[in-house]
Amino acid sequence: MVATRSDTKLVTLTIDGQEVTVPAGTSILQAAEANGIEVPNLCFQPLLRAWGSCRLCTVEILGSRGGLIESCAAPVREGQQVSTISQAVVEARQFILQMYLIDHALDCPTCDKSGECYLQDNTYLHNISANPFRRPKIAKPYVHLRETIDYKWDRCIICSRCTRVCDEMIGVTAITIAGRGLEAEVTTSYGVDLRDTSCTNCGMCIAVCPVGALTDRHFGHHPWELDAVETVCGFCDVGCTLNVEHNRGIVRRVTHLWDRGVNLGYTCERGKWGHEQVQDPMRLRYARVRESGEQLDVELDEALDLVAEKLRHFQGGGFAALASPDNTNEDNYTLQQFTRSVMGSNNIDRLITRSQAGVDHALLQSFGVSASTASMQEMRTDSHCALIVGPDIGFSEPVASYWLYWALRYRETQMILVTDDHQFLGDRSNRWIKAAPGAEGDVLNALAKIIIEAGLARDSAELSDLTRQMSSVDVDAIAAATGVTPDMLRESAILYATGGRGVHDGETEYPASTIWHTVAAGSPNAEATALAANNLAIICGHIGKPGGGVLALRQNANAQGSIDVGCHPDFLPGGLLTGDDTSRSIFAELWSQRWNESAVPQNGFKPLRGLPSDAGVGIGGLAAAIEAGTIKAMYISAQSHQWAAPVDPQLLAALAKLDFLVVEDCFNSALTALADVVLPTAMFLEKDGSFTNLDRTVQRVRFSVSPPGDAHGSTWHVGEIAGRLGYSLPSNNVSAIMDEISSVVPVYAGVTFPRLERGGMQWPVTSFGAEQTVYLSVGRGLAPEDIKIVAD
Repeated sequence: MVATRSDTKLVTLTIDGQEVTVPAGTSILQAAEANGIEVPNLCFQPLLRAWGSCRLCTVEILGSRGGLIESCAAPVREGQQVSTISQAVVEARQFILQMYLIDHALDCPTCDKSGECYLQDNTYLHNISANPFRRPKIAKPYVHLRETIDYKWDRCIICSRCTRVCDEMIGVTAITIAGRGLEAEVTTSYGVDLRDTSCTNCGMCIAVCPVGALTDRHFGHHPWELDAVETVCGFCDVGCTLNVEHNRGIVRRVTHLWDRGVNLGYTCERGKWGHEQVQDPMRLRYARVRESGEQLDVELDEALDLVAEKLRHFQGGGFAALASPDNTNEDNYTLQQFTRSVMGSNNIDRLITRSQAGVDHALLQSFGVSASTASMQEMRTDSHCALIVGPDIGFSEPVASYWLYWALRYRETQMILVTDDHQFLGDRSNRWIKAAPGAEGDVLNALAKIIIEAGLARDSAELSDLTRQMSSVDVDAIAAATGVTPDMLRESAILYATGGRGVHDGETEYPASTIWHTVAAGSPNAEATALAANNLAIICGHIGKPGGGVLALRQNANAQGSIDVGCHPDFLPGGLLTGDDTSRSIFAELWSQRWNESAVPQNGFKPLRGLPSDAGVGIGGLAAAIEAGTIKAMYISAQSHQWAAPVDPQLLAALAKLDFLVVEDCFNSALTALADVVLPTAMFLEKDGSFTNLDRTVQRVRFSVSPPGDAHGSTWHVGEIAGRLGYSLPSNNVSAIMDEISSVVPVYAGVTFPRLERGGMQWPVTSFGAEQTVYLSVGRGLAPEDIKIVAD
């Protein structure tokens, strides 16, 4: 059934003799499909507006005032009686199909779409074996729209799915329908190459094409040749579900599972073509060891033996590790456990930028947890105003931007942009405040001052401190610096505070607004900007509302999960403090049992029965600690793919001074060039486990293809090294690792692989029987004392 809210008006009708109840405004086609009644169609696409051009979804309304009608564009009505299989319906559809087949190329054996073509399927379904309207067909050659996309005119049915998804969801209008009748075709403006347009190379035009008109130039197979695996993309923290199709150990393409996952089937360039990055011939395949200043290929066992032998000399605070925020929860949990329980060090953090670390700290100060409080999909359906802060969201997390375009078009959600980056979203919103990089926080403070002076701020213990801080903010000067009028700033502030209404009428409750906050890799003011965004959400009362709150987009696929499982110098898994004796004893009791009886002290290395209590060094202090000689050896787990953030130059310069450096990576990089030992690592398509995305949704990552050469996941590498040091890790059973995570991380208590097989779950999931938590609020992941306005 279609999900409904308690205040939604319901309509009951009959479809093929079956009584159906759905929300008012639902189309007949959607009502039928929601109740298991299939209605053929060619131009309908989930989330896009009804088009009604293909006519194949024709149904019959029974009764004296009935007749044939396009079900995708017709809303349900109370008491309506609908037939999807009457004689009149079947004959109409047969006629429509015969019209399409007059000029449609019948080259199915060589068409990429053969076996999954909607027109082919419906031709069989409706028994079209002859066509009385046939005549010699018109054929045209392929048009190469860009290096990844071909167009074949004589297969095209002009359903406009491709142009609609480009305009309505991707927000770029890179392609259009030119001409009419037989002259109609899909093309670019003036016929230029798509690379010279606003095209983002997302491939969604190929994905939505119901026939073989738009095809993937990199694909040359048929669907029946391929096996498919459902997994999660590893190139940003949106966490899109992908259908990975492969054979003979090679990924051939990525396709789309509509209405599945946090992306509902939609993907970006990274999701569509990123498998080519995973299978790049330049991937690292074999371990390397530095000898006489030169890195040489060696057997993997030899490299692991050397790592274990060297690390014996650095047990304690002289050792540090950096986990990849693109690795799975299981990988990162294992590495932080190794660092603490084997090496005796709290010097564990993530390989992130200083600005990302600043945003994490800002979330912790404002909400008591380093996590976004809102939900992407709930923002799409419930938020009435969106404030987008920071660099282009369409580049850093493209699919997240789709929901903004969708909400802008279909729900008329108010959009306010605070960024200097040119964004297509800014072209569609009439409130674009062009703050210079690093000055976004000044604009947010100006909005806060306006809101406080307008009497729209919620009273709290810290509001007076924030009010005093805002007294020095010059709204007019900030407006002049950003090229907007003070009135526009005031209008934007009132719009955000009132949930898009823009009118302060004395009410105390307004619809929800969401803040989307992206992170610039080199921003010196990322933490201050994030705090200003959090303060704004808190003073307006938008935390803990459906569709309200803050979404902090931190780019890496598992940026959130890596914090949750303890890759932080100050926190054990679950956010427990490393300085708390009770917390340490819980983990010490669990982890110390894994020392083998054969493990004996050697070269100063010994089995540990407790965990370190000393404060750890995080990503911001590593360079200084290495320069000072405090940290002498490091283990870095990296993922140097095409979209990875750059490594801090200060850290890179300091790494050369280490006594010993081990780097896991998938490509040659600035890190591997400095390493004493390089271990080839697997990427997300080559491993099992889980990711936790930007809105706290834990999802299953599934093995699709084998990694190249001797590459393995971080869990395997760390487990092998630990084993050589006399410590046993469950490195080959990621399900067991997740069970352990669930037992020690309270917000993951109800998360298990069997539950994740049915779909992602947003934490906190506090017990096995508990449901997911869509947005954080008091009592649902947040404590009243944790929600704080942070003033300087």
